Amino acid sequence: MTLNLQRDLTLKQLRLVSLLGRTLNLSRCAELLHTSQPAASRALAHLETQLQRVLFQRTTKQILPTVAGLSLIQHANRILAEIDVAQEELLGLSAGISAEMRLGVLAAFSPDVLAGALARSRQLLPEVLLSTQMQPLEVLYEQLLDGRIDLMLAHAEFRVDLNLVEVTPLYEEHSTILAGHSHRLLKKKKPSWSDLAQEAWILPPVNTPLRPKIDRMLSVYRSGQRSGLGPDVQTDSSLLALRLLSQTPMLWAIAHQQARQFESTAQVRAIAAPVELLRGPMCCFRLRQERMKTPQSIFMGCLKDSASQLRVPYPQNADGP
Repeated sequence: MTLNLQRDLTLKQLRLVSLLGRTLNLSRCAELLHTSQPAASRALAHLETQLQRVLFQRTTKQILPTVAGLSLIQHANRILAEIDVAQEELLGLSAGISAEMRLGVLAAFSPDVLAGALARSRQLLPEVLLSTQMQPLEVLYEQLLDGRIDLMLAHAEFRVDLNLVEVTPLYEEHSTILAGHSHRLLKKKKPSWSDLAQEAWILPPVNTPLRPKIDRMLSVYRSGQRSGLGPDVQTDSSLLALRLLSQTPMLWAIAHQQARQFESTAQVRAIAAPVELLRGPMCCFRLRQERMKTPQSIFMGCLKDSASQLRVPYPQNADGP
């Protein structure tokens, strides 16, 4: 006997599942949907009856998705993301834009490479809106999997599912340690890790690839006697870090391509480290299952051409501290 079920899902139901999967809280989900908690609960119960599947296990303390719920959440997120893209492209058509390419960029990615690729792409794709946003790695990866961005430009120092994501190396990157012009270690030709660890540091956020390397170096080489140099400071703001370097004897480690820009404006100077804290390729990430669109293919070609213009010497020893 075949069950005759009405299984057509509505956008309202998909939004309910997507928001509930994100919040795991019926009250918060109802608030975001501009409805009441009892109404959201009834809608969820109706959906589960319609599908003959339990989507969320509910107790008095928590709500958790089942295997079926996780599957529907993933599909709902992708469908809603595609609808958002369609709406944005339709709005763009009224402004003379035929398409949009959304780029998620790690802050450490070379601005020279990105600007060069964007400049060339604007000539080759005059009717495509090139949209960029900078986010932490975890956020970018989630957005890539959900279809909210088309390409992700980031460091390869990040674990991805290669069955889902295609990775294209673009250029080699390594870290550089910067200091203000009057820093005492600039007088040393070859400061040791012990010398560097005794200084106060401007630390990147904990979710960046460079942070674990710095933490390990400090834990191994920093001693208890630090001559009153004060505590370290964590920030994701380059402007604040540069200001701190000009006003305090602190150290700051960033991607070499960015460091070269700051050095060229005479704001800071590089300190010779024994070896790089971090070294590896910057890459372009895209979903394997998505068909490569012509604008994406053209932009990736522009990226590769722009990255090939880099001429950066790298030390032979790639071992960290």
